[in-house]
Amino acid sequence: MKYVKGLGIDVSVFSLGTVQLGMDYGIAENSAKPSEEYAFSILDKALEQGVNVLDTANNYGDSEKVIGEWLKTVDRAKRPMIVTKIGPFDHSSPEKLKNDIIEQTYKSLEVLGTEKIDVLMVHNFEDYEKNPEVVRKAFAELKEKGIISHSGISAYSRHDYKKLADSGFDSVQIPLNIFDWEQIENGGIKTLEDAGMTVFIRSVFLQGLVFFLPEKIDPRMDFCVPVVQKFRQLCEEFNMTPGVLAMSFVLSVCASASVVLGCQSVEQIEENSGMIENVRQLSHMEMEKIREAFLNIDPRVINPQMWFNRF
Repeated sequence: MKYVKGLGIDVSVFSLGTVQLGMDYGIAENSAKPSEEYAFSILDKALEQGVNVLDTANNYGDSEKVIGEWLKTVDRAKRPMIVTKIGPFDHSSPEKLKNDIIEQTYKSLEVLGTEKIDVLMVHNFEDYEKNPEVVRKAFAELKEKGIISHSGISAYSRHDYKKLADSGFDSVQIPLNIFDWEQIENGGIKTLEDAGMTVFIRSVFLQGLVFFLPEKIDPRMDFCVPVVQKFRQLCEEFNMTPGVLAMSFVLSVCASASVVLGCQSVEQIEENSGMIENVRQLSHMEMEKIREAFLNIDPRVINPQMWFNRF
């Protein structure tokens, strides 16, 4: 497993997303929530492969509970870092906002069965933006009391990354994939790195679009066909598989990041670990070819909510 420096440890480049372990998730045939026994086998395999970060949230169904039960089976010295997210918050008054943050944190702490939460994130940027001062103070208080070790915030590419960088939080989770250039072009990602934040990147495969065959794409998504065709051409030109090129791209943009990958099977853990081992820094020429191919694509391509909706 490859690692990067972050949050005071060597963070595995592959962080395991666990929403699939707590609820039915996705549209694939194997999207049903696994049994606890099989969920444990997925977590065991991730640990065996060198993954040392688990990503969850208090609204990922039973995900925190599954992780908490699994942690009881793991030697304390081998336990991975847990990143969990809380929200939405009660904004009816500053006092209720602070209390809600604290109450949600203690609830996650209880469900996870840990003495401290390694990384606590604001799940929705809007929750932070409504009252940043109170949110920051609440998180600072939790850190001072030793309830959490690190703070963080989750956002989308439409959000203002300058505000994320100015938050003072230790980490951030953002989407990034080879087709989405907005926060690359406007310098948003560099702003996060310059702020010293540990960056976790999700949506690397854009809900599996990078693995689609152009001729198999649903007719309602025909606007994706030329983009996927070009992507496949670049895979051939660079002699890289779709998954490896997709991950190589995001890690070439943000070399110190960890990619959050959800897995619904032991085999997917092994596949993603193998892809991580084959990731490489893309050359300037390769990055320019990618930029030329995808800088001004149909915006519907990077918005899965539009994939099956023509109107």
